[in-house]
Amino acid sequence: MTTNDRQIMAAEFAMGLLDSNAAYDAERLRRSDPDFDDAVWWWEEHLSGAISGVKPVAPPRKALAGIHDTLFGKEVKTPQTKLRWKPIVGGIVSVKAALLSAYLVSRAVNTENYVVETRYGEATVSWNARAGTLKLRSDGATTLHAWKKTADGFSYLGAAGTKITAGFVAGDIIILSADGPLSMAPEPIGQTVLVPE
Repeated sequence: MTTNDRQIMAAEFAMGLLDSNAAYDAERLRRSDPDFDDAVWWWEEHLSGAISGVKPVAPPRKALAGIHDTLFGKEVKTPQTKLRWKPIVGGIVSVKAALLSAYLVSRAVNTENYVVETRYGEATVSWNARAGTLKLRSDGATTLHAWKKTADGFSYLGAAGTKITAGFVAGDIIILSADGPLSMAPEPIGQTVLVPE
């Protein structure tokens, strides 16, 4: 350690500016090195008059942080944004509602309903021209069945209450019968022709 370093260390030790490890090293050096001990004594004597009447004052709370920021720069904290779920969920629900309404409007616009009188009461044939699907509803006690009239007879489609997806087109003739799928020649009790408006 050079003479200047020892003088600085002696001054800092006399003023109480060394941290605990450096103060311990300075105390040991003071016992083993008479020149260092003299330097510490000199600083204590000369500083005692200057600082003896001053009461110790605690540093401001932010002093150490200010020194740290000055020496090493201030830490910049990036604000964390909270993910707000209500607008996201609201947006998803709104999109789903809009899609559902568009689907229902499209379905209503593209669906033709035909009311057919039968001996078992009224039956409704609903045809969605866009999707090519058919649905048969009947309030009577007897289960009605839908058949499609073909060039060589009849083709069974399904019973009332089921959705029939056979790709129906305008001009198809739909026959209603009480006869089920095992019948070879169903007895027609009502019919309708699919015609788009």
